[in-house]
Amino acid sequence: MALSLSSVPDVVARIGDARDVAFGSYFLPRGPMRDALVGAAERGAHVAVTLQADPYRNPDGKRDNREAARLLSAAGAEVTLLRSTRVPFHLKAVVCDGVAYLDDRNWTARGPEMVIADDDPRDLALVRDALCNARGGSDATLATRKDEALRREVELVESAGGAPVVVETERVRASALTEALRRHARAGSPTTLIVGRTRHHSRGERSALRSLAGDGVVVREGGTNEKLALVGSTAWIGSGNATGTSGRGAAQIEWGLITHDASLVGAVRSALERDVV
Repeated sequence: MALSLSSVPDVVARIGDARDVAFGSYFLPRGPMRDALVGAAERGAHVAVTLQADPYRNPDGKRDNREAARLLSAAGAEVTLLRSTRVPFHLKAVVCDGVAYLDDRNWTARGPEMVIADDDPRDLALVRDALCNARGGSDATLATRKDEALRREVELVESAGGAPVVVETERVRASALTEALRRHARAGSPTTLIVGRTRHHSRGERSALRSLAGDGVVVREGGTNEKLALVGSTAWIGSGNATGTSGRGAAQIEWGLITHDASLVGAVRSALERDVV
């Protein structure tokens, strides 16, 4: 199988039948995915779940993973909550009985997202190591560290020559990726950046977007928070935002890959065309 397109409903169904599940997410709210994990643990499957202990850095604790951890632990799952000060964990992935599934959003029950199925043994080992040991790495296909994942996205943009480049991200800050987009636009080549829907961009985001637009990048706000890039017949898909890789963020547990697979590239193209309007 190698790489192929999947979906959240497919993964939920797969968890329902699996004997062994290793799962990770930045945030796990109520919904079909959480219910599937609880159900798998209750029926006796081995379920190991890794979540960020403090997503969103919310001091009031209203959007954290404690409720999910309590429910999963009560059902019999092994749960690990990682503090962002120790291991920034932004990976959205699951391994079910020898197949890894990688999500560019957050296993949401609403809205579009890109889910990739991967049964390559090297990739499986990387994903399992990231989920179970909070340790990122890379091979020829897949990266599970933010610095390496975004490096591959930057290289894709830099390889474009005069071809159009389209990048979508949820959040953005000045980084190696925005510099690559800036250079591409300054050279007169078509360059589009789609950023996610948000009521409030941070000061750093607003500054980065103004600067990019001033250099000729077409900025579109109102994307669906996917993390995608397209150059010709090559696509980058991942979970990492275009916010740079300084400090601890360099080792943040993420995923990202470059693909030439026609069906995956076509899916990325369709997603970007949907969001660019």
